Amino acid sequence: MTGEHESDRCYFCGGRLAPGVATLPFVLDARVVIIKDVPANVCVQCGEAILDSETARIIDRWLKQVEHLGFDVSVITYAHVSGEAIAVG
Repeated sequence: MTGEHESDRCYFCGGRLAPGVATLPFVLDARVVIIKDVPANVCVQCGEAILDSETARIIDRWLKQVEHLGFDVSVITYAHVSGEAIAVG
């Protein structure tokens, strides 16, 4: 018995997840959005990033806003200010 739960394992390869940050690319039609420094549980084996539901909700909201900006490529840095996530860059 290791004390690990199934949620402590990567969905893809079964590797161990550890708290960290990730850079996530998104393609929206012809636009590319890269979000850096996203808090995630990162697989130590394959590098896959697993987001919690709140972080995923925030990113989804940002992606909907970016669609209307008209840029072909956007790079955003995920940051927390006073407990609230903001987009920087």
